[in-house]
Amino acid sequence: MNYDENVFKAKANIKARRIWLVFALLLTANYGSDAAGGLYPANYYLIFVLLCWIPFFAGEVLLKVKGKATDIYRRDIVIGYGIFYTFVLCTTESPIAFTYILPVTSLLVLYKDRKFMIHCGIANTLCIIGGAIYRGLILGFNSATDMKNYQLQVSCIVLCYICYVMSIKHLNESDGALTDSIKADLNRVITTVEKVKTASNTIMDGITVVRELATENKHGSDIVLLGMNELTDNNSKLQDRTSSSMDMTTDINSQVENVVTMINEMVSLTNESIEHAGTSSSDLESLVSTANTMSRLSSEVETVLTEFTSEFEKVKQETGTIDSISSQTNLLALNASIEAARAGEAGRGFAVVAEQIRTLSTETKDSSGQIQEALTRLDEISAKMTGSIEETLKLIQITLEKVTQTGDNVRKITADSSKLGEHIQVIDTAIKGVEASNGQLVENMQHVSEIVDTMTNCINDSDDISKRMVSKYDESAGNINNIENVIQGLMCELGIGGFMGIGDVQPGMKILVNTKSSGSDASSEYHGSLVSRDDDTLKITLDEQLTLNAKAECSAQVTVGNVLYCWDAAEIVSDRTGGTYTIHISSAPHIINRRKYPRIDISNICTIKIKDTGETFTGRLDNLSANGFALLAKDAFFAGCKGKDIAVTIHNFDMPDHAELDGRIIRCSNNDGVYIIGCQMPDDNEYIRSYVEKKLATQENAGVQ
Repeated sequence: MNYDENVFKAKANIKARRIWLVFALLLTANYGSDAAGGLYPANYYLIFVLLCWIPFFAGEVLLKVKGKATDIYRRDIVIGYGIFYTFVLCTTESPIAFTYILPVTSLLVLYKDRKFMIHCGIANTLCIIGGAIYRGLILGFNSATDMKNYQLQVSCIVLCYICYVMSIKHLNESDGALTDSIKADLNRVITTVEKVKTASNTIMDGITVVRELATENKHGSDIVLLGMNELTDNNSKLQDRTSSSMDMTTDINSQVENVVTMINEMVSLTNESIEHAGTSSSDLESLVSTANTMSRLSSEVETVLTEFTSEFEKVKQETGTIDSISSQTNLLALNASIEAARAGEAGRGFAVVAEQIRTLSTETKDSSGQIQEALTRLDEISAKMTGSIEETLKLIQITLEKVTQTGDNVRKITADSSKLGEHIQVIDTAIKGVEASNGQLVENMQHVSEIVDTMTNCINDSDDISKRMVSKYDESAGNINNIENVIQGLMCELGIGGFMGIGDVQPGMKILVNTKSSGSDASSEYHGSLVSRDDDTLKITLDEQLTLNAKAECSAQVTVGNVLYCWDAAEIVSDRTGGTYTIHISSAPHIINRRKYPRIDISNICTIKIKDTGETFTGRLDNLSANGFALLAKDAFFAGCKGKDIAVTIHNFDMPDHAELDGRIIRCSNNDGVYIIGCQMPDDNEYIRSYVEKKLATQENAGVQ
């Protein structure tokens, strides 16, 4: 139970009021019975009732008006009851009437006010002395017994108050010592709690780092496991293909042997072809020589034909002469016949001769005509023969040219065949080398197959180890979650106990405000930063303008390191100036651990700026989530950068409007000169969360397809 001074003051006043009420009832009843018995007159009883109850009811009004914790009430008791007590002392004959004050004064010890008690003791002593003077002077109670009683009453009251004051002093000293002890213990408790808080935050940071590393390791293990599975599949395929390659290589080896045999035969055939080509070349040379001879003979034939034509012309001319002679002979025969006729019988023999001459002339003419016809036909045949011979000569010339070209080609073929033979010899040598290499390849493939078998066994072993690692990771992740839940429960208990509260909130921390419109269940979410804080107020700025008519109910969530301080019932008021708002807190926060978000691999180039120095470095992102990221850098600066606040600008990011990220470095490890830096964002980024979820969904769909 929390200590509240006003609560205990109110309790003391209530207890004093009850004692006063009981004592007033008892005294009223007792004084009434005495008055009824004739010990006191009726007017005394009336004054007694008024003096007894008027202060009591005045105290009731005072408690109603000033509150039950008012300090004035005890003064009302002292003054009101003191007047009533003085009246009783002055009017009663009882020697123990002075003790009527003791129940009330003993109750006043509850207030533990030494000075107040001394004042009450002085007033009470004066009341007794005043009552004694009144009784001695007015009523005549001046006997030695009365004086002794007066002395006893004063002594008893003074001793009682001395005891009260000493008791109060002792109680105050005891309470002071107890308070000091409690304060010392409380300081130790607070120090211990602060250490617990710091340790809890450190543990939470460590758990966050371990969780991130475990997540990254699991991600890497998953990738390795997938790679191992793929490698195993590929290795099986490789082994099958290697076996197939061995078979194929064996076949190739046999085929190469066949090819070598065939090439040997080809070489022999090529050699024969070279010989045949040589023979053909000789034949072609002979053909060329013959063709030359034919060309020469053709020229001679052409000359002969020319002479034949010339002689033939002469024959024609002679034939013409014969024809002329025949004509003249015929004419002469005619003339002889005529002359024989003239001579008569004497010329009959001449006539016969003339007839025979004429007949011979006629036959000569006929023969000459036939010769002429034959010569004409001969001329035609000679002309045709001459044309044929000329055509033949042309063809022989063309043939000669072609045969000459063929001879050249054959010589080239012969030369090419020689080169081909040489090349074939080289190929034969190379193929023999390939044959030897092929045999060695077969042997190597056998070794490769053995190595692949060994690799397969190693991969299977690695696969089993990876699976065991994944199962161990799951167990470790479960233990981490249990530790995290325990720490979160401890932090919640610290929050409920008041050890984690608004005092832990510092300027610059990120805040999330949810407001509800009046008469509506719809809520609006606003992000901002803390400007300052008081005992029960937070002054903040928001990234977006919030329109308020007066004040509005809201819930507030402040990110304090690895935890969230949440106030579900608060009020937000606009400050009207400077764009700031004030949130009024009326309860302790409840503490929850920051949410865990999935991460994606990302390799964008980024610029890293150290906030306190302004230094910039170039790095590359490694992974990203809604409340953290990891990056890679090679600068030695990052060797001791844990706890640094940085700003990161992601280049070529899919969301340019959200490419600026703030973070605090919570881990850094050196991997052969490449620093792996893990950062935590000051608050959760919903845009990044949506981006990561979409990317993971796309990757998952792609993997399913």
